Amino acid sequence: MMLEGHGVVKVAFHYLETAHQGWLAVRRKDHGICHVRSDEMTRRDEDGEPLYVPLLAMTLSDQPDYVFLVMGPEGGEPPLLWIRHFSYRGAVLPFRRVDIVGHEGRIGLRNLLRSSLCCTAQPWNSQGGVNEFLGDCSHLMGWEQFQLHEVAATEELQRLGEDMAAHFRMFPSADDLEQLIDTYEGSHLVWLLDAMMPVAAWSAVREVGQRLLERPSLREALLRQAGSSPWRDGWQCLARWLEDRESYPAAERGCPLGDDVLTWGQADALAGFIHATLHAARASVKPRKRVCMMSTIRNEGIYVLEWIAYHRSIGVEHFFIYSNDNNDRSDLLLKALHDEGVITFIENPVQPGMSAQTKAYGHGLNVLPNILDYEWCFILDGDEFITLAPSYRTVGEYLQGFSRWESDAIALNWKFVASEVNRDGLADLVRPLTQRNRDIVSRGGIGEGWRLVKSAVRPGRAIQSRPHHPVWLQADRFTYRLSDGSIHSYRNPPPGIGADPAFADGGHYEDIYISHYYYKSIIEWVWKYARNSGLDGAMSFGVERYADYWANAFICQMNDPHEGQNENVLNRADGLLEEMVKLRSIAAIAQAENIVRETWQERLLALLDMVEEADVASRLKEEWRYVLDPLAEERLGSIPLHQV
Repeated sequence: MMLEGHGVVKVAFHYLETAHQGWLAVRRKDHGICHVRSDEMTRRDEDGEPLYVPLLAMTLSDQPDYVFLVMGPEGGEPPLLWIRHFSYRGAVLPFRRVDIVGHEGRIGLRNLLRSSLCCTAQPWNSQGGVNEFLGDCSHLMGWEQFQLHEVAATEELQRLGEDMAAHFRMFPSADDLEQLIDTYEGSHLVWLLDAMMPVAAWSAVREVGQRLLERPSLREALLRQAGSSPWRDGWQCLARWLEDRESYPAAERGCPLGDDVLTWGQADALAGFIHATLHAARASVKPRKRVCMMSTIRNEGIYVLEWIAYHRSIGVEHFFIYSNDNNDRSDLLLKALHDEGVITFIENPVQPGMSAQTKAYGHGLNVLPNILDYEWCFILDGDEFITLAPSYRTVGEYLQGFSRWESDAIALNWKFVASEVNRDGLADLVRPLTQRNRDIVSRGGIGEGWRLVKSAVRPGRAIQSRPHHPVWLQADRFTYRLSDGSIHSYRNPPPGIGADPAFADGGHYEDIYISHYYYKSIIEWVWKYARNSGLDGAMSFGVERYADYWANAFICQMNDPHEGQNENVLNRADGLLEEMVKLRSIAAIAQAENIVRETWQERLLALLDMVEEADVASRLKEEWRYVLDPLAEERLGSIPLHQV
């Protein structure tokens, strides 16, 4: 295809053959790029649709140093292509082209955002003819070389190529990008912008984000071609919320199954131009309030009210809670709390293999606008409690003092709280957890786990979060500190673990830490391992996960000498109980909590019968079986209900 302009531009499309005589292809189900053997390329799903489509490399003769990976447009909807361990996602993925000397048409693909890295195709194994295509290889040898095979372009691809030849430019300014959005009349605006995002200065992208926020007509011109995506919705939600922060319904959109796209690819990889400008716009919002919390909770209804009441008593102003597939009926309690304005409850449906946490955090930090009204957001689980030194009445006072340092996130050390035997049987399950579990496990009782952190973050500054730390944009400045104000450098990871912000180099507990009520009691330890984890939101409820490692983890902390009582939490009992009384004085909340308690008792007793029937004790080493001995005492009696 030849185009006339200031000169003749040749646009060509190519298949990419690997050194394994396979092909680079796109999985149709999630648009991930993979390495596929020739015979696998013809496989189809149960509906007769192909599982893979060929990946295409577009080349422009006036940009000889670059190659653009694309997927043939399907119905006009821009795809989100992504590569494992690669720092960008989009409808077009641009790379610096490396021509292999002595081999016509053989190239390497070098990362434009990190020039030391290139892409590699992993070989297949005996299990099948499909494997990963990776973006983090530090050398360029045989596995990193790809042979270009030119192919005839469809009419739609020809139009895309013509638009790329006419509009793509290196290092576009904010004015260039704005003019393109304003004046472009074709159907490939997202493709063009996604191709230019990695070669634009972040300052230009940030400026366009601000202009999109301030100019509704410019924003609408962009979003008209954006297709359906959570980032497009994020732009619309943000604009609506800024018009009236008080009345915007935070949970209206929800976090539907389709938002699983938030979990695709590398956590710190921007999802194209729309995501990049949305992030820039969100970062510019000025918060009016001090502190909120974001959490994913499942089957923890019996603890929810205490967790909320405790944190309200130390000044947390609002809670954004995501939940999915509860079988303890805690949805009813979360809904009652939502209806009273205590929390924002967002339903977060997932499918097997999907991370409920990653999906929820991606939604909260990219789509949900209301969270931006808070200066700080603590990202904690339902068994983690902010623990302040007695000198601080509220967490806001701590944060006020912390403001002497410029910071975008704070890493907070964990302290594990030891288990207790529930001497009053099932009735103890509704005693405040923070009062019945009193002792702190020593560092020796949990190995390197004592170095794990949880985090507070300025919500407009993160693009995603892992369970222990926020994820930020590498192109932008981001300051991450420990709770004493020093920089969180995570340079000394535990043995066998690479540098990871989940681990602190030391412990700082003087002003604040997170009390982690991980163990509780043996009956609750049994319950914990019967339900799913946040890393796979649809794991089944059952007895499959009881094994030696499960028993050993509990025994280690149980036999630990402990380092003393958790006085900083125990001394806040009055404020906790006052808030719990307030919440339970609302009939709808008390009634919903009763239903949760009844369901918990029914399911817990059924689980204990399953444990006995499956003879779980026989799976454990004989010297560890005593871990189950307190179950007989802890299952006695019943869980009391409120008189409503």
